[in-house]
Amino acid sequence: MPAIKATAIMFDMDGTLVNTIASVENYWRGMAAKYNIDAETLLHNVHGHPTYDVLCKWFPASLHSHEAADKAEADLMHDKNGVFAVPGAPELLTQLDTRRWTIVTGATRALALTRMEQVNLPIPQTLVAARDVKNGKPHPECYRLGAERLGVAPEETVVFEDSINGTKAGFASGATVIGVLTSTLEKDLLNAGAKYAIADFSSLQVFDRGDHLEIVF
Repeated sequence: MPAIKATAIMFDMDGTLVNTIASVENYWRGMAAKYNIDAETLLHNVHGHPTYDVLCKWFPASLHSHEAADKAEADLMHDKNGVFAVPGAPELLTQLDTRRWTIVTGATRALALTRMEQVNLPIPQTLVAARDVKNGKPHPECYRLGAERLGVAPEETVVFEDSINGTKAGFASGATVIGVLTSTLEKDLLNAGAKYAIADFSSLQVFDRGDHLEIVF
């Protein structure tokens, strides 16, 4: 079994710790129909992108604002249908010291915290959300900031990601990336920079060795 040493761990949230694919796709299908956008093309381009960026790229100028993004995420967070913790995530996060892991997400802080609470996942001491950075994924700024808030170098961390853009961001930051196969094919995550890929967290173990974490899967 592969084993990786790290000082800390950074997790994407949506699709990595919390599977919200059904909820997210249902919302964007509705938006695509309303604004006469091809739904399949849109869905292919929303995973791993902040809501604000999606609105700016695909929708009319009237929706190019943080207020519109906040409204979209408010609508999303009230839809709990099909939202569940990725298998193994509750057990894994419960055993980790909250000072040694963080969430790095393209969602707003409000949506990230709501989703974590909806599936009863613990909240880490630090969190990087959409408004904390100027550049969203695939830019590495978010993971560099996540490592900084944990007090470590990105190269000392392991990142868990389910999207191509998130994987590219983690890889570019210098972290070791492990892909989570909830929304993207394994070959695509490996091509984006993931060193390994796992189906979920069911078989993954993390041992706290004091000066480092040992991740076995």
